[in-house]
Amino acid sequence: MGRTQAGVGSRVALTLSVASFVLVATVAAMPASPFAPVLPAAPSGPFRWLAELVRMDRLQASQLVVVGVVAVALASIAFVLVLAECRRGTIPPKTVIGLAIAYHVALLFLPLLFSRDVYSYAYYGRIAAHYHVNPYVATPADFPSDSLAAFVGPKWFDTPAVYGPLWTQLSGLVARVADDVSTFVMWFRVIAIVASLATVFVVAGLVRRVRPDREAFAIAVVGLNPVVLFQSAASGHNDLVVALAIAAAIALVFSGRELWATAALAVGALVKVTAAVPLLLWWVAVAARRPRGERVRAVAPHLALGAGMALLAAWPFANTNDPTLGGIELASHEGWLAPSRFLRRFFDAISGDTLGFVPRIVFAIVVVVAVVLIAREVWRRGPGVGAPLAGASWGWGLLCLMLLGPLLLPWYVTWALPLAWLLPRVPRTVLIGTGLALTVSQWTSEPVAFPRAYDANLFFGHYVVTPVVIALLGWLLFDLWRRVRSGAPLEDEPDQVTAPAGER
Repeated sequence: MGRTQAGVGSRVALTLSVASFVLVATVAAMPASPFAPVLPAAPSGPFRWLAELVRMDRLQASQLVVVGVVAVALASIAFVLVLAECRRGTIPPKTVIGLAIAYHVALLFLPLLFSRDVYSYAYYGRIAAHYHVNPYVATPADFPSDSLAAFVGPKWFDTPAVYGPLWTQLSGLVARVADDVSTFVMWFRVIAIVASLATVFVVAGLVRRVRPDREAFAIAVVGLNPVVLFQSAASGHNDLVVALAIAAAIALVFSGRELWATAALAVGALVKVTAAVPLLLWWVAVAARRPRGERVRAVAPHLALGAGMALLAAWPFANTNDPTLGGIELASHEGWLAPSRFLRRFFDAISGDTLGFVPRIVFAIVVVVAVVLIAREVWRRGPGVGAPLAGASWGWGLLCLMLLGPLLLPWYVTWALPLAWLLPRVPRTVLIGTGLALTVSQWTSEPVAFPRAYDANLFFGHYVVTPVVIALLGWLLFDLWRRVRSGAPLEDEPDQVTAPAGER
């Protein structure tokens, strides 16, 4: 009886997953889709034909928004059901991998979704490669006649580059081979989709080797996650390149290739500075695993490699206006879903606009303290620091950075997803829960096309999604504090984890 019920549960979960993906894709393929930002050309392809076949093109704008919200909600529910069945062992890893491949390939037939960031990537690449100006000094507004000017988000039009120098160099290469806006979009979406699928295979290979009972779950968290598929891969976000770097790094740590792990994390940090958190925590682990007299000698090659890679990537963009290459500029922005923004507005409301600065300062202090506590726990384990603890510490650090930072966007969840299988229950649940909350946080992309729905979306995000995220943040910090005080491990404790030969 139990086996029959398990079979029914897995079939229901997989059927709902496929059906919800097709429904979201069909809504996304509409010419006036609420999921699409400003596009250079009208969508086409099989999902557009399907939308016309089921007469979705006859829906009014408000009706299409409702269908879109229902579709995303169903996709989130299906994802939870699939994860539950994977944990129970009723869905084999091969099925999850096959579905992940199918979904990622299908994304190639969808238009750009939810975000205009690819236009910023392209513009900064054009500034460097075509106009031969430093994109960390100049802004798109300095070149208003460029064909990309009509597509970049208004908030970022007069902002210099805020991405890592390695990504800006890659954007410059794309700018050299792309000659129109549609080609720019295609290139960055392909990069993101390939990076996402590569992450699936890296995670699958690693977990199959060291924790086979978690393989299906680990693959599903990355490969079937709607926040990865629709909010990140279909949007062409470079955060998926960061996720791939982190996945590769933890695989290298399990293989005992420590210096290569540093190289992988350095690549991630040079795409987006957030990967510097796991990089620093990894160096702490490298030092902690050595006897006292050997620590400096052990860490020195890692520091030299990281510094050398950073110098090579950043040298073409060195300037005195912003030596941080976008770091200070990025820290000055504040996202509409970030817990710090919600609390800033609350403090301003109760203090007559005088104490709104307090949450920003407190959150900055808390994130530093949290990372220091995580590093201290790694250091405390000394020679006993294994690959599971190293990877789990990265996941904790990335979660704290994501939830305590001034910007919180759906694609930020992808940083830690390759490490979800290493995390204990609370941080793992917080990571997945935040992804689900952010998946349903965006109903519409353009306020001009759907003004009333966009206003309702903002209200829902501010007063429903953000409080949920704040609750998850509090749960995460409480669990971290509890573990630090009690000495409980930061990593999940399975019955058996296979360590590389160098750690046995």
